[in-house]
Amino acid sequence: MRAVLRQAWNEYDLDHATERPADHPFVQVAAALSDASVDGACRLLLGLPDGWQPLVPWIEQLMEESLGKGGKGVVVFDDQSLNPGAPGYRSSGTLHVRVVADLPQAEEEHSFNLSQPYLARKEPLDRLAAVATSFLGWQLSMALYGYLQRITFAGQPAVENYKARARVLRAQDDPLQVTKNWAATTSDTEPTSGMSYILLAPQGVEIQGSPASIFARTLLRTFTASTRNLSPGYLDLTINGERPSSVGSALNAHLHITGNELLGIPVKLRRAPAAYHSTEQSEMDGPPLLVSLRVLARDHEEPILGSYTDTFLCAQAVSTWQAMIEQGRTCFLLIMDGSIDDAVEPFHRFFSEVTAHLGGQ
Repeated sequence: MRAVLRQAWNEYDLDHATERPADHPFVQVAAALSDASVDGACRLLLGLPDGWQPLVPWIEQLMEESLGKGGKGVVVFDDQSLNPGAPGYRSSGTLHVRVVADLPQAEEEHSFNLSQPYLARKEPLDRLAAVATSFLGWQLSMALYGYLQRITFAGQPAVENYKARARVLRAQDDPLQVTKNWAATTSDTEPTSGMSYILLAPQGVEIQGSPASIFARTLLRTFTASTRNLSPGYLDLTINGERPSSVGSALNAHLHITGNELLGIPVKLRRAPAAYHSTEQSEMDGPPLLVSLRVLARDHEEPILGSYTDTFLCAQAVSTWQAMIEQGRTCFLLIMDGSIDDAVEPFHRFFSEVTAHLGGQ
């Protein structure tokens, strides 16, 4: 292990970053992100070589929990193709970073090639050292971006709001009880499955029409407003609890059509409560132009070992939604009768209606 860490430290080469910063790849990444940012906010669309994609969630957590403060930060996505003809498309505040392990490729506008030749190595210990080198390099980029944009990267102050709320809700018999008196609420039933669901919208959203139509109108209003034409926005879908692969793949397809193709914005598909401990700081206090749809099913799979209720899961889902609303973020909570396993048809109907509204505009 000592030899692996020594190799990683040598390849990271902090002396190079100190003495010749303009030539160090991770210093260059930080500078490119800062140059691409708008009011301190930047979207990072990250492409990695085959086999290295698992690094993306780590980089995402590093950047978002550290830098997502005061309306600034770097929001990380896997590489996505955005429709430049869509009404919400903005090239500003965006940087495509392509990590390359072989010969450098030609850079396009709003893109940066990050050279990491050690990622091409095949020996297990060399690859382990390459992981550690990547961790060190991205930490340097994060810290330098924070310095350039005057962001204190230590701590996650915004999430303390939802944690305090969650503690109160966990002490109640039913954490969902507080949602029953929310004024901005609408409901629907998917006819094939018979599954009903309610949509809790942010205050000020006009509750007229189906849940899907209300959500679609909010997307259009949020991402096409002329006063926000330079701000980097995105769409987040967070599923509270485990999601089957069949549901996940269908949701991912719907999400990319809605965001990438019809609106021209990047998208995230998160799983909670894990995401609340990694990227929620940025959603609550980072770059402000986002729409987040949080999904919670009432029925959950029983644990194989131990006896646990769904109180914690429900409390986390409601408290994070409440905290987002209090922060002035555009956040919806979709509560489904039944389980996520049985929600394929309701999800399909909901997003099909959303895309129909967006397509017709």
